[in-house]
This record gives sequence, structure tokens and C-alpha cells, in this order.
Amino acid sequence: MATGHLKPRKCADGTMSYQLVVETDRDPITGKRQRFYKTVKGTKKQANAMLRQMIFDLQNGTVTTPSAIKLSSWMNTWLNTYLPNIELTTRDGYEEKIKNYIIPALGHIPLNALNNQTIQSWVLSLSNKGLSPKTIRNAYNNLNAALKKAVVLRMLPYNPCDGTVLPKLQKYNAQVYSIADIQKALAAADCISIYLMILLGATIGLRRGEMAALRWDDVDFAKNTVTISTNRVHTKRRVVEKAPKTQAGNRTITVGEDVITALREAKALYDVCVSTTPGFKDLGYIVWKEKTGEPYHPDSLTQKWERFVAKNGLPPICLHGLRHSNATALIAAGVNAKVVQHRLGHSDISVTLNTYTHVLPSMDEDAASKLDQALFSSGQSLNHLPTR
Repeated sequence: MATGHLKPRKCADGTMSYQLVVETDRDPITGKRQRFYKTVKGTKKQANAMLRQMIFDLQNGTVTTPSAIKLSSWMNTWLNTYLPNIELTTRDGYEEKIKNYIIPALGHIPLNALNNQTIQSWVLSLSNKGLSPKTIRNAYNNLNAALKKAVVLRMLPYNPCDGTVLPKLQKYNAQVYSIADIQKALAAADCISIYLMILLGATIGLRRGEMAALRWDDVDFAKNTVTISTNRVHTKRRVVEKAPKTQAGNRTITVGEDVITALREAKALYDVCVSTTPGFKDLGYIVWKEKTGEPYHPDSLTQKWERFVAKNGLPPICLHGLRHSNATALIAAGVNAKVVQHRLGHSDISVTLNTYTHVLPSMDEDAASKLDQALFSSGQSLNHLPTR
């Protein structure tokens, strides 16, 4: 509870003034009290009335009490106190941004000394270091969220991030495989895990974590469907299997006869390994380590793919590029965008259309051909030009 008292002072002209001193409760983080001062002229009765009003305003949140806690302490408090249940992978990302980008440059500054000019200079310094606009925005978003919370808690009168100009995001243009490239990659596959990675990525559009987590129980061979409900990801502490981030990520999709046949043959090979390979663990993973049956670390899948691409002279796309290739092939085949969105597990169709589909030369040629058919199917031709 806030408390206060008066300090009477005699002015040079002989009149009286009073200094109002109001002290807040201890800051729960720093353990320190804050004092507010105001000097007024008038009678002691008037000064007491103003003192009571100041105390009332502080106790009822009308007046903000800027905190002197350093930003480094507040960022850690914000993360650990107000975000205790976020995903481990999300926490890792936040901690990395706070540790590497926020605290080294701004951690020593008290909250009540932060201003927009300081934050704008920080953003510019990150750009000058060569960080990508996306990385800068992610770090800024962490800082902005923490300071927004400080405003809500009345530790700050306003958010000093307001008005900050951020670098423009660059559109991500992934490299994709054509149908011929996918066929070539499948033909070059020299082990079952590589073959299945290509199959799951290019024909079903799985992320690498979904590939690593997929089990035989997720395949319904009678209905030709695959259910994706688990993602295998690594944190700073360990590899974990968790549900997709959004409800749309939980999905059951139909696959073609050729794909289900390939999966059926792979299951038969898996069963042989279970019965004949010493030390093989029947854990049920579709992409399994050939000697042990254990699942792959997500990073191991990436490294395995990169070695395979380099060894076989294939176009150098990342493993996630197979997912891009799948989306592009579906759009090129005329599949409705909402269907593509469902198959990829996107909650927002704009992600499907803006990020995961790419215009191939064949698609552009097909568009020109269809436009010709639509405009001139009645026999009208551009060759029938007016003579003047």
C-alpha cells in the first residue's frame, strides 16, 4: 500500500509550500520502493488533500510507476514467469534470441531508461551485422512482447518499441524438384531410408519431423490413407515427439496406389529386419535406422539427404524442398488450393499459396495455352487483324 507525508517549506516571500512525498510498495522483483515528489503552494489542508489524491491514484493504477529493473532481469522474469508452458522448441528460440541479440546490447539498461531511439539503433546494429530481416524481427518480437507485458503490469507508462521501423522481409524462394527430378532421385536411392524420405516428402509433403515420427500404425493400407499426428523435433535438452503446433497439422490424407504399394513393400522389408537382424528394435518407425530400428534424429535426416544429393549429382535442394516440390506438383496438376492446404497441414491458406507453391515453366506454358483456348475457341484468331 502506498504511503505519504508532507514536508513544510518556507518560501523566500514568507509564504508556505509543502513537498508531497509518496512511497509505493516494494517492487516484487527488485525489492526496492519508489518515491514520488510534488511541491505545492497553499494551506496544509490543501496539501493534505492533494497527498491523499496522489496515494489514491497510485493504489488504483491511475499513475504508472516506471521500474528501474534492468532489461536483462526483466526478460528472464518475463520468459520464466509469464511463459512457463510454451513449447520447448519455442522456448529454445526465445532463449537464443534473448541471449545472443537482446541482452548483449540492451540488457544493462533499466526499463525506465529505455526509449524508442535506443531500440531503433539496436535494430539498425543487427542489420549492420548481417542478420537476416526475419532473425531481426524474431528478436524484436521477443523484446516487444516483454515490454508490452511491462506496460500491462504498470512497470512502464508506454512501450518504447512502439514506432520502431523494421527491415523489410525478403520473400523466401525455395528451390523445387520437377517430376523428372523426383523420379531421378527415387531411382538413385541406394538405401531404404533415403527412398522413404523422398517418397514421404515428394508424394505426401511431410516435414522432416513428421517423417521421423511416422509409424506403421499411421498407415491404413486398406483405405490408402496416412495419418499425421506427431512431430519429432529436437530441443536444447533432448529430442521429443509432440503434437503438431496447430489443429490443421493433425490430418489424414489419401495416397495413390503406387505410393501405398511402395509403403507395403517397405513394411515387408521392415518385418524381415525385425525377424532376422540381431539387436533390431521393433519400434514401428517407417523411416528407421537399418541396423537398430531406431528413429532418426531430425538433423540426421537432413545430413543424410545432403550427402545423397551431392553423391548423385542431383539439383542441390534442401530436404524441406521436397515438401515444396509436392505442393507445386499438386497445384500444377490442377488440385484445388484448399485441398493442398489440408494435405500440407496449414491453418492459413495464404501460407500454402505464398510460400509452398512455385511457378514452373511448364505451368506458365500451360496457362498461355488455356488462355488461347478460352479466348479463341470460337474460331476468332489474332491473325485476323484489321487492315487499318
